[in-house]
Amino acid sequence: MDQARLVALLREGNQRAYSELVVRHLPAIEVYAKRIVNDDALAQDIAQDVMVVLWQRSADFNPNKARLTTWLHRIAHNRCIDILRKRQREFGWDPSESKYPVAESDTPREQQPIDTALMRLPESQRTALVLTYYQNLSNREVAEIMNLSVRAVESLLVRARGNLKKQLETQE
Repeated sequence: MDQARLVALLREGNQRAYSELVVRHLPAIEVYAKRIVNDDALAQDIAQDVMVVLWQRSADFNPNKARLTTWLHRIAHNRCIDILRKRQREFGWDPSESKYPVAESDTPREQQPIDTALMRLPESQRTALVLTYYQNLSNREVAEIMNLSVRAVESLLVRARGNLKKQLETQE
């Protein structure tokens, strides 16, 4: 069934449509959150929260304004940023020093160099890179999620790629 039909059914309270949308979107939202907050358990919580918002606020979604994946990533982005800022304020928490592995694995292991380098980027650069290269979203969609212009996203990506390259060279 196509996504538009599933969303229409969801708005009517159809649990099967909701389940199908969760199956389609939960993994991508969780991967995104893991790469931003660098904490597996927290990323799972964020992804679950986003799916609750999907159920509770499906009427707020306007398919004429954005794709569902863009809307869900925007919600996840806002949750991630709120959490990062709260942790930094309250605990001086540095996501690059989290004890949780970023790499997807059933067993803890060392972070991959790219994951470590990503976590050292400023939050806005990391977000732009993750949404573009890991979530395969267009610059327009990334701009919408981050509430920026497309030009600002393009600029962030240029700086992020340069900083990521420097980080990786430093690790070698």
